[in-house]
Amino acid sequence: MVFVSCSKLTLEKPATIHQALSGHISEALDHAPSLIILDDLDSLIAPSSDLGGSQPSSSSAALIQFLADILDEYEEQQRNFCGIGPIAFIATVQTLTRRFDFHVNLPVPAAAERSAMLRHEIQKRSLQCSDDLLSDIASKCDGYDAYDLEILVDRSVHAAIGRPFSVDLGSVGKKKPTLVRDDFLQAMQNFLPVAMRDITKPANEGGRSGWEDVGGLDDIQNAIKEMLELPSKFPNIFAQAPLRMRSNVLLYGPPGCGKTHIVAAAAAACSLRFISVKGPELLNKYIGASEQAVRDIFSKAAAAAPCLLFFDEFDSIAPKRGHDNTGVTDRVVNQFLTELDGVEVLTGVFVFAATSRPDLLDAALLRPGRLDRLLFCDFPSPKERSDILKVLSQKLPTADDVDLDLIVGMTEGFSGADLQALLSDAQLEAVHEILDSEDGSTTGKMPVITGSLLNSIASKAKPSVSEAEKRRLYDIYGQFLDSKRSAAAQSRDAKGKRATLA
Repeated sequence: MVFVSCSKLTLEKPATIHQALSGHISEALDHAPSLIILDDLDSLIAPSSDLGGSQPSSSSAALIQFLADILDEYEEQQRNFCGIGPIAFIATVQTLTRRFDFHVNLPVPAAAERSAMLRHEIQKRSLQCSDDLLSDIASKCDGYDAYDLEILVDRSVHAAIGRPFSVDLGSVGKKKPTLVRDDFLQAMQNFLPVAMRDITKPANEGGRSGWEDVGGLDDIQNAIKEMLELPSKFPNIFAQAPLRMRSNVLLYGPPGCGKTHIVAAAAAACSLRFISVKGPELLNKYIGASEQAVRDIFSKAAAAAPCLLFFDEFDSIAPKRGHDNTGVTDRVVNQFLTELDGVEVLTGVFVFAATSRPDLLDAALLRPGRLDRLLFCDFPSPKERSDILKVLSQKLPTADDVDLDLIVGMTEGFSGADLQALLSDAQLEAVHEILDSEDGSTTGKMPVITGSLLNSIASKAKPSVSEAEKRRLYDIYGQFLDSKRSAAAQSRDAKGKRATLA
């Protein structure tokens, strides 16, 4: 067996790589029948970022052809050796995979398999740990592979060694520590599996801690909680449900009304891995690259399960088909339909999308089984504006004379983003007051928002969405809902009718 670590050759010149691979192949031929393992082959044959991330660079293309010629040559000569390349991303070696006779996809280990892997690592190190504890820890390690679990055990050993010495004299003299739950939990802190690095962001990134960071939108919160929290709280009950639960949501509403904010807060509250994608990020000028980007992002979400996959500005990448001269967005919509219909692939993945113009979306994306749960994020009511101001002002130094109820009455028609901008302007004005103070001393002074200052800022502020724009948006949303009801009614009327050829 000849093992080739391709990742160690990535920084070498193409001529050096060719020479090294030729040497390994010659070694295999000298000891035929042999097995050549090309480990991390994708690290050598990577797409060029200058060509949109899907086309191989000139050096990679030459290496692809070099390996392809070798595989074809020795296949014809019927040599007794075979090449195996564990390929993480098929698209990066698309022209070479046809030379391999078998493609084996290694899925992420299930809970029982992760428990067995942990037990193997524990026994390999002659450590002690209860089987019940290993099963419990394995259930918390979604998305971990064998390498991640090996690192987790090592980190747990370090945590156990760093524990304060126990007063139990019976443990004195033992060479190996006994791993307990706290050791594993400490090891899992700030640890991200290899497959998810550079893919997901921590749920609490940006200081978000969950639902307490959301003001208003109570109905939206309850709907999302029902969808995300109940399956995790009662997994045994939902496991007995034969039908796939609705896990895909489209949030729509005027800009600045908290669509993106509530999705990030939901991921943090439910401890889900979070993948956020801006719509235009997926579009690429090269043929097939946009569809490949969609496939890749869904594959990464499946590997990161349980995961919340969020598409912002969804109307920019999934408009109605037939309106694009280039056909790029048409193919992207087709790819979205294919991915959303993949029941097995999307297990543990919640797909959320947000848009201000749902009428522009292709109707096929909103049919049952796809983005069929519609949640409307409207301008906040007076009570909701009060809740938003309370949440936002918690992190700001405010004086005792600040009357938020007065501000609520002065901000009719404001969105959540407008309210945040109002408080930001007030905070900036407080900073200017310190800088413009007569004594000129700024050391140790904290910018405090006073009631008079906040009232002055609120009296000058205007909502970002005008009344005319608001009426236009409401007309659009009304027509969108009417079209949905009309389509549903036509579908019901069509049931039971016999189709004939006249």
